[in-house]
Order: sequence, then structure tokens, then C-alpha cells
Amino acid sequence: MDNAQKAIMVGVGLFITIIVIAAIMLITGLGQTLINGGREQINNLSAALQQEITADFDDRTVKGSDVVAAVRRFYATDGMILEVKATASATVYSEYGKAKGNGELNLEKALEYDAENVRTKIGVLSDSTKPVTYVPLTANYKAELIRSSANEDVVMGIRFTRVN
Repeated sequence: MDNAQKAIMVGVGLFITIIVIAAIMLITGLGQTLINGGREQINNLSAALQQEITADFDDRTVKGSDVVAAVRRFYATDGMILEVKATASATVYSEYGKAKGNGELNLEKALEYDAENVRTKIGVLSDSTKPVTYVPLTANYKAELIRSSANEDVVMGIRFTRVN
């Protein structure tokens, strides 16, 4: 009888252990689902907020003062590319921000941190002795958003091209 009683106790203990493990796994699974849903909502809100913030520069003509203000506003934003072209035909342009643009401008390649240019180039926007980086405050610039080649909803930066 003593062996049967021990076997029953071991069986009950094993059964309770299995129930506790199943409950923990259920709670963990529900928590993971909630976390994934929350992360997705945060990503959607972030993309919507970025689009709203940069909508002022979507295919519009702005003054040089707006260009300088935009560079000062966005240059410290992670993953933001800011390109300023001195003339429409210029092949050389200035880049500002914590991301580097490149031919394809896809998100993975563009998010390289450009530590050398993050803060140093801000001071040369109004330096008329450097024509590549000089931004006259009264000149007109065509502003266009740089979008990810992988996802058109992701705004990666703003390109300003001088039109006069």
C-alpha cells in the first residue's frame, strides 16, 4: 500500500507540474502576442508621425531659410538623410544628418552613421566662401522627400535642389 500511495503522490505532483508549466506557457504566449501587436502599432505611429512632420517638404518650393531650418531641425534625427544641392545640375551635394545617402537609398544601406558630418556641416550652411554648402536664405529650393525603395511609406530624408 505504501508503494501505491507514493506512486499516486508522484503522479499528482507530476500532473500539477505539467499544469503549472502549461499555464506559464499560455501566459507567455499571450504576452508575446500583446508585445508584437504593441510593437507593430508603435512602428505604424512612428511612420505616420514622420510623414506628418516631413509633409511640409513633399514636392514643394521653399526658401533657403526653410532649408537651413529643416537641416537644423532634422540633422540629429537618427536615420534622416538631408541633401542640399547648390544647383539643379549639381552632381556634388551636401549631406547632413545621421544617415548617409547612396545610389539605391534603401533603408539598410542608408542607416550608416556618419559621425564625421553630423555636427560639423551645420556651421557651413551660411558660409558663402564654400559654394557647395552655401545656402542663400532668399534663394528658392525644390524640396522632395527621399523614400525607402523597400517601402514607399518610409520617409528617409529630404532633398533640396536650388531652382534659381
